[in-house]
Amino acid sequence: MNLRNGQGVENQAPKAPLLSVRDLHVHFPFSRGPFWNRTHGMVRAVDGVSFEIAPGETLGLVGESGCGKSTTARAILNLIPPTGGQVLLEGHRIDGLSERAMRPWRRMAQMVFQDPFASLNPRMTVGRIVSEPMQILGLHSKRDRKFEALRLLEMVGLNPRFLNRYPHEFSGGQRQRIGIARALAAQPRLLLCDEPVSALDVSIQAQVVNLLMDLQQKLGLSMLLIAHDLAVVRHIADRIGVMYLGKLVEVAPAETLYNDPRHPYTRALLSSALIPDPQQQRTRQRIALTGEVPTPDREYAGCRFADRCPIGDSRCTAESPPLAPYPADVTADESLHQVACFYAADDSRWKTQGERKG
Repeated sequence: MNLRNGQGVENQAPKAPLLSVRDLHVHFPFSRGPFWNRTHGMVRAVDGVSFEIAPGETLGLVGESGCGKSTTARAILNLIPPTGGQVLLEGHRIDGLSERAMRPWRRMAQMVFQDPFASLNPRMTVGRIVSEPMQILGLHSKRDRKFEALRLLEMVGLNPRFLNRYPHEFSGGQRQRIGIARALAAQPRLLLCDEPVSALDVSIQAQVVNLLMDLQQKLGLSMLLIAHDLAVVRHIADRIGVMYLGKLVEVAPAETLYNDPRHPYTRALLSSALIPDPQQQRTRQRIALTGEVPTPDREYAGCRFADRCPIGDSRCTAESPPLAPYPADVTADESLHQVACFYAADDSRWKTQGERKG
């Protein structure tokens, strides 16, 4: 299913998801005061996230810093043990597996980290960095690993002569390409990209994004793309999920989300993004959020966005809205657009309470 290319979904048989995340929770205990050995509370970094990724699909995950995007990606690969919920790859549960039991599944799913310098071993040459996953997973002979590393470097746009160089000899964009080559060495079907371009210069970001898109089409990869830059996500993602304080508040096809956002937080997020056209930037409507940013170390009876929401009321503080299909008359199986808001369809609230011109 490729929504970016405008292919209709009604004539295509639905594919079984490659990745299914069901009610994922990641909580971290914390202590305060004189008794540091006692747990005084939990930081609910991820609190009930569910989504699916089909073969060949790219799901973008956006939200402000600290909302749980990176923690979600790491929990999927058991780099952080989930507190609750299920993670399924090709229908097999992988949450809670030991490191040994997880190893076969690491061939199927690999991660590209945010900081390309911190994620590369400075004492290893590029050849060793790219070859190491093959050695750990038992792929290829020792001789063939070198040729495979050369091939992967060429695939990501690096000169094979760089094989014996060290990470500090490369620019940020080149180091990120090495990280991508290392991830591809395991021959994965799913790539989890944790803000792969946020640490790069603007001039380099487009090159890395285009590389990821080319690799996806060439290798048939599925991707979970975490990013702050809304323009990047719109360019590469088929569907987009918006996270706020550990929960998904809206999931929709990319163009639908940008053209018809339904959750107040999504509207506020999009209204803060810059538009290249100066005329549109001056005349656009901005949403001003008031109130303090809530913290993930307390429980909320209602919507976590209620205290800052321009259209919320007492119901929002008392009840937690589920992530439900939009519009309401669409069944869950047919829905491509889901919103966690009681007033997603009530545009009249925005006319009287919501938007202000910036």
